[in-house]
Amino acid sequence: MNGRVISTCESENVNKRVLITGVCGFASRYMCDYLSGLSKRPYIIGVDISSVRPNNCHSFYTVDLTIPEETKNVIKQTKPDFIIHFAGTFGTEDLQRIYKVNVLSITTLLESVREYVPYAVVVAVGSAAEYGQVEPNQLPVDEQTPCNPVTPYGLSKQLATQVALYYHRVHDICAMVVRPFQLIGNGITTRLAPGAFIEQLREGITKGSKVIKVGNLESWRDFLDVRDAVEAIWALCQKPAAGEVYNLCSGKPTKIADLLQAMIYHCRADVKIEVDASRLNSRFDVSKIYGSYQKIRDHCGWQPQRNLEQTIQSLFVH
Repeated sequence: MNGRVISTCESENVNKRVLITGVCGFASRYMCDYLSGLSKRPYIIGVDISSVRPNNCHSFYTVDLTIPEETKNVIKQTKPDFIIHFAGTFGTEDLQRIYKVNVLSITTLLESVREYVPYAVVVAVGSAAEYGQVEPNQLPVDEQTPCNPVTPYGLSKQLATQVALYYHRVHDICAMVVRPFQLIGNGITTRLAPGAFIEQLREGITKGSKVIKVGNLESWRDFLDVRDAVEAIWALCQKPAAGEVYNLCSGKPTKIADLLQAMIYHCRADVKIEVDASRLNSRFDVSKIYGSYQKIRDHCGWQPQRNLEQTIQSLFVH
């Protein structure tokens, strides 16, 4: 296997083994932090294509999940009880690359699960982008809403969802899918609007920049604190429902313009907002979407604990 273990540490408190793919990413780092803070901390196995070991992993492997041998070897070696599959890519219109990363990786992963750990609980992280354009009378979106993706990313995540459900249906793998809506928190990528706002506001504070360049501020999104999302994922691990799909959302729509104004107010920043044509992408823009979390609340009692104001307060903490 090209993937190599970088470090390992044993503990008397180790209980179940949790393998997290894409462990160097935004939400997965919060997943590690959350699991590390549990009183009964599981043994955390991190997997990523990166060779930079993140914090809070007991062991870490550099693995390309699109390569069957590498994936099989790490699953065979680590024998996880739970697998949380965050690994993926977005922000490109290169459909071949998106398909390779987002669809092939879960196929290779579940093939390895089928062969070596068929008892494992698998949570595959999908996306609200799978829903795509929805009619106003379909809001809030629930898990029965038909998927109509409009972006290459949304299409790839919809295909990945079908792969996960196929492995449950045909091979009896305990696989579930979560569909997060717009996750937000400290450390969010600048490739997404909230992250770009944060970066520019910080520059305004530290360097005296007076202009924030934006794309379309008229869209409405369902923003969910990333800390709430990882708690939901672990709740599903503790009470799995094989073959099911669950929305992870706040259940409330927020206009992107209002999110930006709330950030500006929090920072007490004196800035001017300018629309940057290069940031507009009307061909793929969904005007308004927000979801319902009733299904996961009914199943395991989860619901969001943090409101948007609390999340915004956390965004600028260093």
